[in-house]
Formats: sequence, structure tokens, C-alpha cells
Amino acid sequence: MNSPRFSLLSLNLWKTERWADREKTVVSFLKIYEPDICCFQELQPATVPVLDNALPGYSRVEDSFRGWKTEGNIYFKNRFFREIEHGAVPLDMPEKDRRLFWVRLETIGGHRPLFVSTVHFTHQENADEMATGVSYRHNEAVLAARALADIVPKDEAAFVAGDFNDPIHPARILSSAGFSEVFNSLGLLPPVTFPSQPITDEIFMNEAIDKIMVKGPVKPLLAAVPRYYAHGFPLSDHWPVMAFFELSAF
Repeated sequence: MNSPRFSLLSLNLWKTERWADREKTVVSFLKIYEPDICCFQELQPATVPVLDNALPGYSRVEDSFRGWKTEGNIYFKNRFFREIEHGAVPLDMPEKDRRLFWVRLETIGGHRPLFVSTVHFTHQENADEMATGVSYRHNEAVLAARALADIVPKDEAAFVAGDFNDPIHPARILSSAGFSEVFNSLGLLPPVTFPSQPITDEIFMNEAIDKIMVKGPVKPLLAAVPRYYAHGFPLSDHWPVMAFFELSAF
């Protein structure tokens, strides 16, 4: 039995900031790169139909909880994957709709199932942190690691993708739970993902904060941060992260 190979994208969509300028760029990127699995953060009701139209032949998680359309969701190609189950784990965040969003996928052809999650840890410039210097992200990552230990069997391929808003502690905490950052797994320095082209005022930051982390019977093959720029604009204030993997056979 051949081991399937697939691509996975993580992208913070920047809500609807300058969406009229960026929409064509997002659509053209998705059509050119055509990731097999897309993990989105900062989704909005206005952007969901655009993504649905740009990704024909894909499914996404359908759920009554509004966070799946106001925060994060996961799209996957129907010819490769079918949903088994999904969930949304609260992480004691100040953002009321934000969760660790996850889906367990069946690979068509009898291969191993895989677990995919997307997360958006709280931004460094939230009001509480600006006033006190105390980060939400440490506890959020601890809660995420605990939840993943309960949800993901040891022999299952698992992914955590998202905007970590911190280059150190969330990845460090998830590493202690057995997850490896994809660039580190390939012996590479994680490239800067924020900010992208100067479309944001936050140019005082320069961080590798968008991550894909992986554990279990899956092999990273390649990872990149595409500096995609089209129609006069980048995709977002973040650059995307995209990686290719090979799922181990049973």
C-alpha cells in the first residue's frame, strides 16, 4: 500500500481588514497552490462564501457553534478525505468564540486517519497584557496540550496549525506534548511570518509566529512560507505557512 502525500496550509485571514483589496489575492493563491487541507484563522461570515467558492471540491466543518464562521475552520479535499468527527476545545481565552478547532479525517483508500486542528492564541497587544505584562498564551497552550493528549491517540498522525502570536512558549509547550515544529523537523530555521508586505502598522514586530506542528506516524517532506503577492496586495498581514507530508502506512 502506497503512503499518501498531502499538503497542509495555515493562514490567518486578518478578518475583513482591507478585504476588498485582498480578496482577489486570497482566491488566486488558493487556486494556484490548492492545499489539500487548509487551516484558517480569523475567519468571518463575509469571507466564508468566498472561500467556499474558491475551494470547489472541498468540505469544511459544519457546526452550529458560531466560532466555526467567526474564528477558525478547516477545509479538506473531498477526493482525499472524509470527516469522522470534529470538536472545539475552550482554552479560557478572552475571545469568546475562539477555540482549539479540530477535525478527525478518514483518508480515502484505507490509510490511517489523521487529526487536524487550528488555533489562534491571544494577541500580545490585548488590553490586559498591555496593562499587566501577563500573557494569556502560556495557559492557553498548556490547556491545548492537555486537551490534545486526551483527544489524540498515541498512534494517530496529528497536526496543530495556526497563529501562535508568540515565537517561543506555545511551540515549546506543545513540543513537551510530543509535537514538533515542521521547520525544526526538517533542520530549517522557521521563517518570519509577521508582518507581511507593509499592509499593517505593526511593522515594529518581526516574528515567526505562524506554525504547523506535527506528531505521530507522519513524515514532513517540505515546508515553506510563500511570499505570495498578487493584484497589488499580499494575502493578509501574515504570510501563510504551507508544508507537505507523507502519512505512514499501517
